[in-house]
Amino acid sequence: MKIFKSAQKTILAVMLLGTIFSCEQNEKPVTNENSAENNTIEKALDSVFKKNELMGMSVVLITNGEISYQYQQGLANEAKNTSITEETIYRVASISKSITATALMQLWDEGKVNLDIDVSNYLSWKLVHPKHPNTPITLRHLLSHQSGIRDGSGYGKFSKDMISEKLHIQELFTEDGAYFSEDLFADHQPGAYFSYTNCTWGIIVSVIENISKQRFDDYCRERIFGPLQMKSDFNVEKIEPVSSIAALYRFENNKWIPQVDDYTDTKPTSRAYPSYQLGQNGLLFGPQGSLRSSAEDLATFALMLMNNGTFKEKEVLKKETVAEMLGSQWLYNGDNGDTWENFFLSYGLGMHQITNKEGGDIIFPDRKMVGHPGIAYGLLSDMYFDSKSKSGIVFITNGSKKEYQYGKKTSFYQVEEDLFYAIYPFLKNLETN
Repeated sequence: MKIFKSAQKTILAVMLLGTIFSCEQNEKPVTNENSAENNTIEKALDSVFKKNELMGMSVVLITNGEISYQYQQGLANEAKNTSITEETIYRVASISKSITATALMQLWDEGKVNLDIDVSNYLSWKLVHPKHPNTPITLRHLLSHQSGIRDGSGYGKFSKDMISEKLHIQELFTEDGAYFSEDLFADHQPGAYFSYTNCTWGIIVSVIENISKQRFDDYCRERIFGPLQMKSDFNVEKIEPVSSIAALYRFENNKWIPQVDDYTDTKPTSRAYPSYQLGQNGLLFGPQGSLRSSAEDLATFALMLMNNGTFKEKEVLKKETVAEMLGSQWLYNGDNGDTWENFFLSYGLGMHQITNKEGGDIIFPDRKMVGHPGIAYGLLSDMYFDSKSKSGIVFITNGSKKEYQYGKKTSFYQVEEDLFYAIYPFLKNLETN
């Protein structure tokens, strides 16, 4: 993934004319459709959309602690000819991890879990790293991708079979389990190495269900989405109306091919089967990548974290808990992690830390942001913010005709780099007016 390229100075100068918008927190921004300044930023984003040949695109900009600008373009569903709007719901991929981490940290808030003891204390089975059986795996390890667990070859088959076979997650992580594979555990002991994983988030959610005595999707709806007035959900069956859900696309053989969420003929159904028991399999609702959310709702979530865990006088997290999440739990030192080509250089608890390394993880060059990216089934997404400047950016696209390629000067993808470069002068202009 990559950012800020050498864009033309003329575009930069023109975009500094960006207009000022004002809005209340989590309300739609006040815009003047006829203003020349508004047309300037729209034209710049239109250029990003056309250059990268996207199916659809949503952008939300946060400045001075509030949503200041929104942009939508393209189609949510090609077959239905449904346009992207502010209400469009996407499967946002790995941004889901930040919300899942929030759910777990609420239980930490309440003193119900300890991040630094053996996670097996909260499971009905023993989780052991077979190469380091005397080193316990903790929730802190899991939340920061330092557990020594990787997405091994058995994970894909487990994911495919887990609903039809009503699988217990233990079968994936124990050596005598039907889906265990040797490549699931690295040589590194827990706490020693960063290795970005998806399957581990099922363990985290099993803990959430065991401790809260609630199914994960119900818990998030009650404890996170409700207080934040978000229409987001981990259970796609709960999204209304169905027409608001964007299909995700890849472009193959000169045509758009829907990958997931193409509900043209059928309505989505819950993945929870009647006999499911709490803690049985935390991967059921895709805590690692299956959250459905609008760009605006992700901006609301970012605003809550920027406001030290509070939204409209409702406390979702304690201030100290937010600081724990956003602080760096792992920092690359040259040989203690897989950086994905200088993209992951620091990580918190379910939160990616931007370090602004030259040629690496840069979004806006004058601030080190925190948040999360996502990529799956043709979708590309970003939710990043800076608490100090009270600024942030949410970007989502549901597909591109082009294969995503790394940008030229950073470790973000070209389309992200184009978007960040286009929006940055506008953001700066808003902050100074």
